[in-house]
Amino acid sequence: MLLVFLSVILGILAFPPFGLYPLGLIFLVPFFIFLIREKKLFKLLWGTFIFKFLLSLGAAFFAFEPFIFFFSILVFLVLPLSIFFIKRGLNLRTSVVLILILLPFLWILGEHLQARYSLLPTYLITAGNIFGSSPFLGLAGVGGLTGLTFFAVLVNTLIAVVVLQFQSLGSRTSRNYAILGGSTSLILIIIFGSYLISQIQLQKNEILYQKLPAEVNIALLSNNEQFDQEFNIFKNDAFPPEEKIRAEIIINNLLEPIKTELVDKQIDLLILPEDMIDIESWKDIDEEAKSKFKIENAGILIKAYRRLAEELNANLAATLTTVQNNKRYNSTILFSRQGELADIYNKSNLTILGEYWPFGNWRPFYYTLIQKIAPDKIGQGGAVFNKEYAYQPGQEKILRTENLIFGSAICSEIQYPWQIQRFKKMGAKFISHTATNRWLVLGSKNFRELTNNLRKIEAVWLQLPILINGRQEMAGVITPDGKMDLVNFENGDKNFRIFTGEIRTN
Repeated sequence: MLLVFLSVILGILAFPPFGLYPLGLIFLVPFFIFLIREKKLFKLLWGTFIFKFLLSLGAAFFAFEPFIFFFSILVFLVLPLSIFFIKRGLNLRTSVVLILILLPFLWILGEHLQARYSLLPTYLITAGNIFGSSPFLGLAGVGGLTGLTFFAVLVNTLIAVVVLQFQSLGSRTSRNYAILGGSTSLILIIIFGSYLISQIQLQKNEILYQKLPAEVNIALLSNNEQFDQEFNIFKNDAFPPEEKIRAEIIINNLLEPIKTELVDKQIDLLILPEDMIDIESWKDIDEEAKSKFKIENAGILIKAYRRLAEELNANLAATLTTVQNNKRYNSTILFSRQGELADIYNKSNLTILGEYWPFGNWRPFYYTLIQKIAPDKIGQGGAVFNKEYAYQPGQEKILRTENLIFGSAICSEIQYPWQIQRFKKMGAKFISHTATNRWLVLGSKNFRELTNNLRKIEAVWLQLPILINGRQEMAGVITPDGKMDLVNFENGDKNFRIFTGEIRTN
């Protein structure tokens, strides 16, 4: 088990916030040696469980939830089970050789199943995501996150071969020396060759991106938790007439400095953060929203955002909770320059706990305890405690107005690379990722660094710019060559900050 703990330590150091990415090329070596040497099924399963649990806890402590972590790791156990059955069916020498050959593929299978089919996506802590801020980032251009993971696991596997051969040099056969020398040379060739391929791919992406003919002037707004705190005076979102008037005044006061900052700029698209003004305004109907998209709430927000789009002469995307046919959705509404509602996207991949809870009235025992001790820290108003707050999944689609065609990845949806890829296949020319990070109690910086790694990988892979903004989130752009241009959401007394710039599209 010492080998397992050594891999955990090296892995935690490789991931942000430490970000020692070279360790990503060796952190799996001790664990792989453990998998090859261990013969008992229980120890293989237990060692793998301990490895994944501690690594997940160390790299993604900000999202720790015992039940979800446990379920996620169970999915990954396909790896040790496969290795055990290979050992059972073959003799020792043959099984070791076959395991070493199959390890990169078995690892990718296990990580993919875990990331794709767990209750929460775990792409942020896959082996390939370590290299999102490394010179090897360009490898994403020829394989995305899977390509980076294969590179990392292949190098780790070959180093494990070297270690095993070195340990067997007691026999000092020419065959062992040949394997040792060949493996070492192959490792160096792969690392150096991968570096060259990466740099060539990044340069290629940069050249192709700069050749794109269309320029889109963008404004991306991020805000902090204090931005809309004035709404705390209201008991709930069922505003009676006198409260509705007061809410409208507060909204106008919040939007006025935004308009002042942007009024002299020629903006093609302004993107507001998810839940920028976190009210739902129940049974408050805007007639256009009702007739076009069957929206039955948030009328005062929709009217305010419509005016802002008109006054700035800019297309505007706002992400908020909508009620359509008595069902709740997390929606991005796209307004035209004239203030018309041009399009809508309803979040299709929901987040467990806050947006949906698939287990009915059952909850892990500790949720009842948490609800009593600190109801404001987890799940308050969320689906895990209140069925009426559950959201419905929408259909994947892209947003269109004028020459703007883009995919809106809402909050955790950026953590599903296959969804971002489908946006591109649908015709998206860029990706907007807006999020609210207010759920984070600890580790917000760590979470943003992991997410930035994944966003850079997706931008390089799909050769699309990714626009970033949100609540307690940076604002800016990641271009297809992996470069980031971001501003901090903290901005003194203003409680918001706006990134302005341009992106290129075809």
